[in-house]
Amino acid sequence: MTAGNRDREGDGVADFDFETVVDGGRLTAFCRDVFLRVGMEEADAALCAGSLVEADMRGVASHGVVRVPIYAERLERRANNPRATPRIVRETRTTAVMDGDNGMGQVVGARAMELAVRKARDGEPSWVSVRNSNHFGAAAWFAEIATREDMIGFAVTIGGINHMVPWGGAEALLGNNPFAIGMPMRGAAPMMLDMACSVAARGKIIVAAKEGTPIPADWAVDRDGVPTTDAARALEGFVSPVGGPKGYALTLTMGLLSTMLSGAAFGSEVTHMYEDFERPQNIGHLFAAIPVGAFEDPGTYHDRMDKAARELRGARRAPGVERIHLPGEREAALLEARRASGVPVAASVLEELAELGARLGLERVG
Repeated sequence: MTAGNRDREGDGVADFDFETVVDGGRLTAFCRDVFLRVGMEEADAALCAGSLVEADMRGVASHGVVRVPIYAERLERRANNPRATPRIVRETRTTAVMDGDNGMGQVVGARAMELAVRKARDGEPSWVSVRNSNHFGAAAWFAEIATREDMIGFAVTIGGINHMVPWGGAEALLGNNPFAIGMPMRGAAPMMLDMACSVAARGKIIVAAKEGTPIPADWAVDRDGVPTTDAARALEGFVSPVGGPKGYALTLTMGLLSTMLSGAAFGSEVTHMYEDFERPQNIGHLFAAIPVGAFEDPGTYHDRMDKAARELRGARRAPGVERIHLPGEREAALLEARRASGVPVAASVLEELAELGARLGLERVG
């Protein structure tokens, strides 16, 4: 089934050439089986697979199944621990530090956020920092865990590659260090801010490079610092911070929050996810669960959130704009639609998955 170019972000830029629509259940089962074949336990394999396919369902292809081949390679080569046992190494009533045992970021992150939620159930905000983890995919997936319990969720991570320079510098010492903040809504998906601190996530550039499609000129610069629309050259260079020096300050702050409370890698300590298979990455995360009831009557909070949403959606629209969206609203709608219709997967990504599956003795997924 052909879907063609899609301008998912509404910015006039077609993201990728999607070729085949795959049933979400089949795609999840395939990814789970890949992770099982490279050593993960079934529950953890299913969790990782589900988080990746959900990212694709939300239209966040940069953090979806495009990541399965590199995850599988790292697991096969034991750069990541397929059967990690995360443990708490420091704890108070409302805080904890978790060592991820070099496990998959999705598994470690889920356990850390679930711990934060458990701690917050007594009515006080909680924070859990993490060390010795790995790339964890889409940050919103973790923040949403807290919103299901009428809590505000916060998730931040340092990136698995240094591909941003400090403002005015010429050496990559920073990742794009994404973060998510989810706020529960009454009878609807949470309001969800999920963003990298670069103009575009590097994963989008990876997919564009696989498809041979150009990228906008403000996404990245080449190795000489010159803006480029060539995705392959961009991967050799650096991503551009959102908002110039403000984006640099934001990614620096998120990186420090992800690492300085747990002993995770920062700056020159960060290894390369796609190139270094010898040393554990020691990726750091920080999670928080903030119970609404600790600050405001939950009914009052939801009444006010409803009012805020109505006002924003009801604002006078600029010419050509059909609807004003809350952060995360379009992704939530796309998730529901694709649960029914299937998941579009880029041809090059589908071929990579087919080659990986064939090597592991799995049937082609699409």
